[in-house]
Amino acid sequence: METLMTNRTAPSDPPPARPPWVMLKPGVNNKVDSDSAVADAKTRAASCTSSGQSFSISFELAAPPATSSCYCDWIGGALGSGSGSDDDGRRHRLYPDIDQSKNLSIIAAHDDSLLLKMGLPDARDGFRYTNTYDYFLYETSGGARPPSLWLLPGCYVSRQVHRKEVARKVPTRCDRPRSLHNGDAGDTGVLRCGDGEGEFLVAQLEVIYEDGGGPHDTAEICVLRPGGGDWEVKQLPIVHHEGGELLSWPNHDAAVPVGTRFMCWVDYVNGFFMCDMVESAAGAGSPKVQYVPLPVPPIEQRHRNNDRPCLLNCRNLAAAGPDAVRFMSIARRCCCGGPGKTGCESSRFAFKVTTWTLTLRTEGPMTWTKDGVLDCDELWQLPSYGRLPRVVPRYPIMSSENPDIVCFLVREEINLVDDDADRTEWMLRIDTRTKELLSAVRGDKYTYYIDYRVRAKLSWQLGL
Repeated sequence: METLMTNRTAPSDPPPARPPWVMLKPGVNNKVDSDSAVADAKTRAASCTSSGQSFSISFELAAPPATSSCYCDWIGGALGSGSGSDDDGRRHRLYPDIDQSKNLSIIAAHDDSLLLKMGLPDARDGFRYTNTYDYFLYETSGGARPPSLWLLPGCYVSRQVHRKEVARKVPTRCDRPRSLHNGDAGDTGVLRCGDGEGEFLVAQLEVIYEDGGGPHDTAEICVLRPGGGDWEVKQLPIVHHEGGELLSWPNHDAAVPVGTRFMCWVDYVNGFFMCDMVESAAGAGSPKVQYVPLPVPPIEQRHRNNDRPCLLNCRNLAAAGPDAVRFMSIARRCCCGGPGKTGCESSRFAFKVTTWTLTLRTEGPMTWTKDGVLDCDELWQLPSYGRLPRVVPRYPIMSSENPDIVCFLVREEINLVDDDADRTEWMLRIDTRTKELLSAVRGDKYTYYIDYRVRAKLSWQLGL
């Protein structure tokens, strides 16, 4: 990546050995010989799949706004590579960079822990998969010991969408482990429990679907807790923050851990669900799942009712302290300053970035507080912005160190500008409170599936 401007540090400050937080591409690269000097060997941890295939992962680290990468190194050959079938050879010839027999991805993170998913290939066809996955937890343990990578036990309790319509609320045993992550859904997250070297739990949320249009008033949480070898399923009531009820069956875009006890699942179209995982485990008080609407007007649906917009590119919810979340929205504005897109040619890329903060509580009201607004003109007029693309930024990611500092992606699009648009990708790091552009780096050439990043706060043992 080419650096346009560097982070502001004093000349005497030594460069950090490793960044305090990183933005990771969700897709894990399958390591080849030419990558041997890229990944940091100190980040390496090894494990094996449920079928006994050994592998290791390691990381190429870069300080934000640059993107970090994860590499997978198969020990003794790739999963399924021993068949030597014609399908294997055809797959490698057609898709040399997309080897579906080694599909590993990062689906969730909290501090120094990553949850990874591996799809197990169908032996009948190198291009297809069964619905069976292995899940792994990578931990750096805050640098207290070498990193570890361990295979999670499978959960053999059915998802409610796979149960009979007349018994949605009756968990049943299934023959194969349930999926913890479907497509782009963010229904599963990881949470560090307790301070210091506290262990992690893994939790999946599913809202009970009532046939016949009944109220969505019950949630089911499937949890793997520290030290436990079995998953447990709990059904909890959903309490609406404003006293109403859910109007539709929600989708989960991301799982957001907060502090050492709260887990949130956000639907960027409507709102988020919050559960006190400590209270839920202890059974103290009245364990529940709370629903909190987002502080923005509902999205206008211009398509069919069942077409749900994907808002990961313009909204972000992240922890802003041990018991608070911050929500960020990038919205088009009219050239006059009002909401909505403008038809004015000179202002068709006009936008504003707005942030709100909410303190989480298990009892009593919760109120969003508006933090501030960053207008595109305030950003574009900065001398440091120079000739960077003057387009709407996308995929905001708040810093794990300071939620005021946010990284964005900017890139001209051919269908939005002209056929000669420069599709160079730039990653910006902006202080939304002081309204300063802190740094910018040239990113990767345009490729699909890498726009979204996973933030993590990884630290490794000194002296490794």
